Amino acid sequence: MSNRVAVKDGGQADGPPQLVIVGDRVMSSGLVSDRPGGLESETHRIFQLTLSMLRDQGVAPADVVRTRAWYVEEETGGGEEEIRDTHGVVFDHPGPAFSAIKVPHLPNNAAVAIELEAIKGGAGRMKHFNSDEMSSTSTAVFCDGDLWVSGVTGDGADVGEQIGDISGQITAALGEFGMEVADVVSTRHFMLPDAQFSEPPAQWAAFMSQAIPTSAGIAVDGVGEGHRFMLECEAVQDAAKGRNNLRSGRSYEVDHNYCRSVRVSGGDVTYVAGSTSTVVGETVRNEFDVAGQVEATLETVRWSIEQQGMAWRDLAKVRTYVVGGPEKLAEASAALDEQLSEMGVAVTLVGVPTLARPEVVVEIEATAVTS
Repeated sequence: MSNRVAVKDGGQADGPPQLVIVGDRVMSSGLVSDRPGGLESETHRIFQLTLSMLRDQGVAPADVVRTRAWYVEEETGGGEEEIRDTHGVVFDHPGPAFSAIKVPHLPNNAAVAIELEAIKGGAGRMKHFNSDEMSSTSTAVFCDGDLWVSGVTGDGADVGEQIGDISGQITAALGEFGMEVADVVSTRHFMLPDAQFSEPPAQWAAFMSQAIPTSAGIAVDGVGEGHRFMLECEAVQDAAKGRNNLRSGRSYEVDHNYCRSVRVSGGDVTYVAGSTSTVVGETVRNEFDVAGQVEATLETVRWSIEQQGMAWRDLAKVRTYVVGGPEKLAEASAALDEQLSEMGVAVTLVGVPTLARPEVVVEIEATAVTS
């Protein structure tokens, strides 16, 4: 875990760092504004503070490869359009990969929370695909052999058709940089609650079976007007030639063509799938218990990292989805702090309407980085 920096702006003593930097990889927590004021105002403020912190660490706005905005719809109906407008002011064209996801709850009753990833000093080596000048966003960003793909939505009468359209768009983005679906290492999909599937559509099975990447499937309140399904992914050049797809033994992983963690041979990153307290035999530990499920799920995350030849102290980022409102988010935050406070880990917390099963109330994605 050499060459690691955990940034806490303003000397804050409590809570996770706003930024974690390992080597040239930069990851933020899910950042909320220190000045409540509604979606547009809070979005401006978060970007203002975050880009200032990045510059203090020698990271330029053009080094950012991905931004992700979680937002709660206001009574006036504000949402993704306002975030995109602000994004277009903050970043120069062409901009980073971008996703906007509507959720029911965020910590501290925030209207928006924003995550960023960057490659320090990477701007001059970066390539962009299908960029939009007005919002300064790109469908995909490539740097040093890694590819970040935006949250992609598709057209179609049902979820299967939308997934088919999405997979075609992602395949095109990969091809732009000489990559293929078998190079995809990590995925997460967001969907309306009525779009969840117990049996994967044929289009989904066909896409995932080419790489067996990590996966997180999260029900949310919205993924863009008229859409029911959104897919993000990361890929690594030539991952198909050498990677370790680790499975935990759960039948669910086999049925849905994904694995618990992925590390590319010689790579410095381990990607951990959206994990819950569910174990082999599909038994849920600590049913309905937020704190208990945080602890149990982190045990699985740790196992997934250490089985890839990395150390628990290499954990750099967790993204935690919690069923419930402010009280449940606070409970999850306290549990994460108890487990991770000494490690300097970036943390994102998001309230969601439901997870895979009613008794499952916590799901955690993770990224470990060594340098």
